[in-house]
Amino acid sequence: MPTHLDPDWTIRPFRRGDAPEVRRLIESVWCEHFQDHPDPFVRDFIYSRLSDVDNADSVYADRALFLCAIAEGAIVGTGAIKRFDDRECEMVRMFVAPVYRGRGIARTIADRLVSFAGNAGYDRIRLASNNALTASHRLYERMGFQLTAAWDAGGEVHSRHYVLKLIAS
Repeated sequence: MPTHLDPDWTIRPFRRGDAPEVRRLIESVWCEHFQDHPDPFVRDFIYSRLSDVDNADSVYADRALFLCAIAEGAIVGTGAIKRFDDRECEMVRMFVAPVYRGRGIARTIADRLVSFAGNAGYDRIRLASNNALTASHRLYERMGFQLTAAWDAGGEVHSRHYVLKLIAS
């Protein structure tokens, strides 16, 4: 029987063929939070913005990393670092299936992504998180991410924007 020190899940890099299962996870988590949202922009946001998952081999090839949490043979969590420019990257695709929350999956993925970003030579990690995802905000803030101004015009309407400055090693 797994203990807290011996989790019943593992983390591995995204593999060719993972896209359909990753899309299902992301879409289901989005639907859980936003299917009844009054604004169709928010409700339908994710469905038109998953081309990076479908093309992960190329999108996450250059100083980037896409991780999947696996439990019972299924993808139950995701997270990625995507190159923005030579000094800055973006943490994206942080999703965990509801039944697997509270087990440290998101924190483990995020820690590995921050470590990767530092080792890849980035100075900063940015991320945007929908205003409704307060548990995610608590995680990012515990990790040292600081609120910052939106980088997309109007982005503050639906999302909180964070930045983490990385210490050179």
